[in-house]
This record gives sequence, structure tokens and C-alpha cells, in this order.
Amino acid sequence: MGANGFFQRASDARDRQPIGFIGDFTRNLDYKSISMVNSNPQAAQVQTISVPAAPDNATTYKVVIDGASCEYLTDGTATQAELGEGMRDAINDKPAARRLCVASYTGGVITLTGVWPGVSWTTTVNSAETTQDLGVPTTTTTAADADAVSFGRAMVHAGYVTDEGTPKGYVPVSTDFAAQVITFTYGSVGAGDEATLEIEFQGRKLSEVATYNASQTQTLVDLIGLMNTALDAEFGAGLSVLLASDATTITLTSDVAGSEFDATSFVMGAGTAAKAYTTGPSISTSLLRALAGVSVRRLDVENATIGGDDPVYAANQGVEVAVRGHGVVQRDTTETWAYGDEVYVSLAAATKGRFYNTATASFVWIGTNKAQIQRQEHSTTSDGLGVINVDMGA
Repeated sequence: MGANGFFQRASDARDRQPIGFIGDFTRNLDYKSISMVNSNPQAAQVQTISVPAAPDNATTYKVVIDGASCEYLTDGTATQAELGEGMRDAINDKPAARRLCVASYTGGVITLTGVWPGVSWTTTVNSAETTQDLGVPTTTTTAADADAVSFGRAMVHAGYVTDEGTPKGYVPVSTDFAAQVITFTYGSVGAGDEATLEIEFQGRKLSEVATYNASQTQTLVDLIGLMNTALDAEFGAGLSVLLASDATTITLTSDVAGSEFDATSFVMGAGTAAKAYTTGPSISTSLLRALAGVSVRRLDVENATIGGDDPVYAANQGVEVAVRGHGVVQRDTTETWAYGDEVYVSLAAATKGRFYNTATASFVWIGTNKAQIQRQEHSTTSDGLGVINVDMGA
């Protein structure tokens, strides 16, 4: 609209006025989203029951699943396989039990696998009528629903729904990732040689050189000492890469599980250096590689908790995830956001998936390749909101 020389576009209202709700994304031509099934730590219950090696002859064995009694009568020459397979069929043929789990048998063990994630049941076996009893049911996997997904949180890929094209995803925490490890193995580092180590982390490269000092072992100690000093000065202690050495190797491990780095090393002189990616990089060690996008606030998704102020996608529900666009996320009120700041994602349980512009031991840097901080709310409010652009390259 325009009046007396004043002009404001509809898009300006989104950018310049009070920001809005966490998870709001501008639905313009640049916006792109995908649907993901919220599936973590979703799990179906699994139980095992051992079958006696020499079952009783002509005896009724029972497995009771949530009150449904599944029975099998052995013959006069009972065997372990006969009982295991017979009990398997009895369970699968009992509708009241089959609605909860599917039975299988192999190698002296009956396995009960839940039909539905998050649904649990109780199992007992008979013992009074038998001498060679079935084993006490053991739960090897506990039933679990998926966690709820708050709006405006980072989401990662978790594969696809079996036999379907729908991707699965969830909001990650530190335990979802293993630490990346790179190992260099050195040989014949001797007098006059120079060993070089270069590390690339958070888009920056640091390089250090150590001249041979008394032994190969001491030279490697010197080299990681120089690099540790450089890393701590650049990124802060315990926030980049942990280095360790022995007589023949230097091992590099990410300080924060989920952080990705790379490194090279070589020796000028007669010595040698060989590199191995011991663990990763992969989606199991790198948030950058696993990152899918940001959970979007949808108008047709209500609060999971009556009277709550944090709208969420409920457990086991489809989640709309922005892979490209301009949206609102939660900002820690202790941080001041400015355009172009570094971007980190929290992997701490209490704040998982939230975006930050400072580094800590539980935050993983994703840089500006996939997310860019635009601004925080205007100076007259303090609701803890910020605007980011995301582009997952999808």
C-alpha cells in the first residue's frame, strides 16, 4: 500500500513487524518443504522365550499374552523344534495374541515381535504343569512411541518407511551421533624431517609443522601440542578436535559428537604418513550430513497439551519440514542475533534442535551453507524469537 510517499509491500510486513510464532515460514515461491514421519525413538516391543532342549512328552505348554492363552500339546516323542514351532503356530493362530505380536522360532528361541510401535504387553509361561519349563520371557526391546516434535527445530533424516518412499525424521540429540575419528600412521620419521598436520573445522583450516625432535614419538607429541594450542585459540578448549599420539600414530576425534572435520598430514623427508577414516564421516557422525531441515508450524496442528504454550507435532505423526525458506525459530534471550552470525544447532536433551549463534560443548556448527541468521525480534520485545533462512540444497 502507499500513501504520501510511504510504501510497504506485504513481504515487508512479515520482515519488519512483530515476528510472529515459532515455526512460521513465509510461503512464497522460494519456500519448499517435505513431509517426514516422526519416528524416533519409536520401537515395537520384542520378547524372547527359550524352549527346553528336551520337552516333556504328551504335555500341554502355554504362553499367555495379555490374558490370551496360547497352548500346544506335545506328542509322545517331543523335541525342541516340535515344541518351538508348535507354540509359534499356536500364538500366530490366536487372534487375541496376534493383534499384539508375531511369533517366530529358530534355534531354541521363540521371538515375539510387536505389531505396533509403542504398544506393550505382558507375557507369562506355564510352569506348574511341566517339568522342562519354557524360559521366563525376556524383553529385548521396550515398546516406545516417537517423541513429539516442537516447531522451529532442526530435523535429521532417519531413512525411509519400509517399502515406501516417505522419509523418516526426528529432532536429534548428542547420543544419536558417534564421534568422528581420523587416524594418521607414521613411519621412519627421522633427523631433518618435518611433519605437517592440517585440520579443517568449521570452514577454517589450521596448519602446524613440527621438526624432528629426538624421536618419532617426541616429534608427534610436539606436533599435536602445537595443533592443540592453535585449535583452543581459534575455537575454545574442548570445542573442536581432540588429538592424541603414541609412537606411530596421531588420532583425531571430534570433541562434540555430530561435528564434522577433515585433516591431512605429510612428512617432508624420509618419513611417511598414511591417513585412515577410522569412524565416519557419515550421517551417523555428522549433523551436517544428516540435517533435513526445520520443522514448520502448521495451522492445522494443535497443541498436544491442553493449555500448553509450545505447539508440537504429536508422536508418530507426519511433520512438515522446511528444506528452503524464511522462517521464525526460538532464540535464547541471552544471545544477540545479527545478520551473518555463525549458526549452531543444540544437541542437548533440554534444548535439542534449537538454533544458536554461540559455541558450547553440546552445540554443533552448521555454518551458513544450510542456515543463515537474518535478525532477532525488534528492540521493543523480548519473546526470544529470531529469523533464519534455510537451504538444504534439496
